[in-house]
Amino acid sequence: MKKPLALILIAAMILCLNGCGSGNAVKESSKASAETKAVEAEAAQATAKAAPETTLAVIATPSVPELILKYGEVNPEGNFDTKVAEKFAEYVYELSNGRIKVDIFPGGVMGDEKTSLNSLRTGNGLLDLYRVNTNVLTGYGFKKLNLFGLPYIFRSREGMWKVLENEELGRAFLNEGQEIGTNMVGLFYTDEGARNIFTTEPIKGLADLKNKRIRVPESVLMMDTMSALGAQPIPMRYEDLYSALANGDVEGGENPIPGYLSNRFYEVAPYYLLSEHVFSPGIIMMSERKWNTLSKEDQNILRQAGKMASEWNKKEIVSVEESLKKEMVEKGVTVIPLTREEEAEARKDEEIVRVSFTPGLEKWLYKIIEIQK
Repeated sequence: MKKPLALILIAAMILCLNGCGSGNAVKESSKASAETKAVEAEAAQATAKAAPETTLAVIATPSVPELILKYGEVNPEGNFDTKVAEKFAEYVYELSNGRIKVDIFPGGVMGDEKTSLNSLRTGNGLLDLYRVNTNVLTGYGFKKLNLFGLPYIFRSREGMWKVLENEELGRAFLNEGQEIGTNMVGLFYTDEGARNIFTTEPIKGLADLKNKRIRVPESVLMMDTMSALGAQPIPMRYEDLYSALANGDVEGGENPIPGYLSNRFYEVAPYYLLSEHVFSPGIIMMSERKWNTLSKEDQNILRQAGKMASEWNKKEIVSVEESLKKEMVEKGVTVIPLTREEEAEARKDEEIVRVSFTPGLEKWLYKIIEIQK
């Protein structure tokens, strides 16, 4: 009888131990479950707090812009003028909180200069904005803006910016397109650098340009400017210049340093004369028809973004040009500076151009000269 009793006692002890262990396990499980629920609750609260911020962010920066504007540029990607366009687009996007987007079309993919300006004038919707050099606008009825394209009208880069940033002159010249009915609105200016002459054959100075066939924009002003230097101006589309140089149809061209390099003209015309015969600014024009569809708020955004892009341009162009001059030498370009005597002679030769393009504009010409003193 003793043996069964002992077995019963042992079994009871085992059951007691198992019961105690199970109780502890239940307590530990309950504790873990409670901790998990607490963490989940905290996460839920954090999500709830973040939700309004996320919603606001979506509202502030819409995934799809309300307005898309098309901006044409004759120069390719990587060119300084194209970078200015990209800066403008960046500022427009930021100032509008993503409501307005500017798409850049470089390399003349939306048409040559005439086609692009025609798009703005007719408001056909192919382009909304286009950067054009002021010396090209002579054929579109502009008068005041022609002064910016006159040879040696600006004493220096600093002199040019003094004029462009002058409240009276800068705004008056930007508004000319609307005043004379061109259906184009001037938004802001760019500094493309001074225009210089490059040739396919070696030259030593201005005297060597005599009778050389030099491509110029399709502009009477630029044709007269080049003629005054003794060369034979050949008006031609910018897009055709490289092949014309390579084929010998022309013996040279003229372009600021950024355009000369980005379009690889050094491959066929490696002699670059620092004539600085024209220091005309670029101007971003907009279709007036498109402009009139915008609210005052959006018009102000575009003007403010343009001002910011112009300021960025002014800060960056000097260092960019210095870097590009070094690159030119590395690529085997022969850079030829003008002597003081040559510059004085060139300025004298170009006086006839100034006289022929300024009748009736003497007041404005006087102001441009006075501001630079």
